[in-house]
Amino acid sequence: MNTISFVGITGTILESSPHGNYLVVELSKRITICGTYSNQFDWEISPEEQSGFESFITYIGLNSSAEFDKIKAWVIKAGGYFDKSGEKPRPSKRVRHFPLEIKVRGLPAKSVAKLAKAPDCLS
Repeated sequence: MNTISFVGITGTILESSPHGNYLVVELSKRITICGTYSNQFDWEISPEEQSGFESFITYIGLNSSAEFDKIKAWVIKAGGYFDKSGEKPRPSKRVRHFPLEIKVRGLPAKSVAKLAKAPDCLS
C-alpha cells in the first residue's frame, strides 16, 4: 500500500478519488483522515505541510456509543467540532478497525497527531 506523511506520522492511503482531489488515510487503528489538495468541497481551511493537504476531516473510531461523550469533550477542548451529521456515532465507513466512528471538522493537525500516537489521551 502507498503511504503519506501527515504531521510526522506515516499513514496508509486507503482510497484516492478518481481525480486525486482527496485521499483517505489511516493514521492509526482509531484515526482516519480524508484530506484534500484542492478543497473543492469547501471544508474549513486547515493546511498540513507534510501531506500537502489544504484541508482535512478526521474520523475517530469508537467501540460503542458510550465512548462518545468522553471523545466529544476531548474534540471540543482540542478545537474540533461536529456538523449535524457528525453529532452522533455512525457505523464505520472510514475507520476499518472499529464498529462505529464520528466525523470531526476543524481539529488541528497537531491534535490529530496526538490522538493517533496516544489514543489514551482521551481518558
